[in-house]
Amino acid sequence: MAKRYYWLKLMDDFFTSKRIKKLRNLAGGDTYTIIYLKMQLKALKTDGYLYFDGIMNDFAEELALDLDEKEDDVRITINYLQSVGLLEMGESDKEYHLTYMDKVIGSEGASTQRVRDFREREKEKALQCNTNVTKTKQDGNVEKEIEKDTRDRDKSKREKPIRNIIPPDVEWVRTYCEERKNGIDAQRFCDYYEARGWKLKNGPMRDWQAAVRTWEGNKVTDPKPGYKKTQYDFDALTKMISED
Repeated sequence: MAKRYYWLKLMDDFFTSKRIKKLRNLAGGDTYTIIYLKMQLKALKTDGYLYFDGIMNDFAEELALDLDEKEDDVRITINYLQSVGLLEMGESDKEYHLTYMDKVIGSEGASTQRVRDFREREKEKALQCNTNVTKTKQDGNVEKEIEKDTRDRDKSKREKPIRNIIPPDVEWVRTYCEERKNGIDAQRFCDYYEARGWKLKNGPMRDWQAAVRTWEGNKVTDPKPGYKKTQYDFDALTKMISED
């Protein structure tokens, strides 16, 4: 299997997002933020999943051992991340998923790294001798290699469906609603559940597509022409879709 290299991409709004601001405002918040980043680094090669192997008494204690952090600090961090939808339990109590990892995982194949190293060496030669570097058969082969790696990555992106991240991006909801032609206002949908912490009557939302289909079944679509969005009665809406 070809070797791959991974890195964590920090989003430009990481420290300005409300969830992280709230986390940092807690007593010891900077420590909890660092623990959250270390959790993401640990989950890079597992598509955002962390696993409890049963070495210690529970997941928090075992994760504290892995991260070299205090157990109490790790436990507080886990509880907070779960409360704001940044961490959720997987199919079993031994599997945990960091919900935004699809957006922040970076990786590349070994061939791409070889191409970069090759180009750097050629650039250094050009600077030293002030001449154009002659294209060689090796260069051509390397270019083919990077093109193939790029095509494979693009194909993977096309085939990979949008994962069910909570909360979803408004554009994902809009695209899904347009595909289903259900007339649901994506912004209205997101605003509604954002105000409720992305929770349903039975607990945290795990499938936003299913929630869209519930709205669709209850005919919660755009208002009639001339009806202001500020007039939405969210309490009535809650009652209407109480079967979420």
